[in-house]
Amino acid sequence: MSSPNFRATNLNQNLNLDAIRRECKDMVKARAKISAGVAIIPVPFLDVAIDVAMLSKLLPEITARFGLTDTNAIPEHERQKSLMDKALAIGGLVAVRGVVNQTVKGFGTRLIGKQVAKYIPLGGQIFAGTMGYIIFKKIADDHIEQCYAFAKQTQKTA
Repeated sequence: MSSPNFRATNLNQNLNLDAIRRECKDMVKARAKISAGVAIIPVPFLDVAIDVAMLSKLLPEITARFGLTDTNAIPEHERQKSLMDKALAIGGLVAVRGVVNQTVKGFGTRLIGKQVAKYIPLGGQIFAGTMGYIIFKKIADDHIEQCYAFAKQTQKTA
C-alpha cells in the first residue's frame, strides 16, 4: 500500500489534532482487541478477512476525523486487497522471524505465523491473539501518523 495523498477538505485552525490523534488511537486499540479475539479462532485466514473488513472502514474514518480526504481513492475491493496484502506481509515477516528463532534454538519445528499457532493449545492461541493485535494496531497507527503529519503541516501553512 503506497503512502496516501491527502487533501484537506474540512481542516481548520481550530481542530485540536493532538486530541483527534488520541481519540483515533483509542478507537484503534478497541478494534485491535476485536482483531486479537478473532485471531484465536482456529479457522485459517478468518482473522485476515475480518481485519481487512474492519480496516477498510476504519482507515477512511480516521482520515475524515483529521479533516482530510484521500486523493488516491480506490474502489473498495482494491483497497481491501491492498490491506490484505499488507497484513499478510507483516504476518509473514513475523512468521519468518519465528521460524529462524525456532530453528536456531534447535527445536526443528516450523512456525508459520499466527495461522499455525492457532492449533497449538493455549500458548498458540495467546500468540495468535497477540500477533493479531500487533499487526492490526501497526497498520492503523501508521495511518494515524500519516494523517496527523499531513494535517499538522497543512495547519501550519494555512
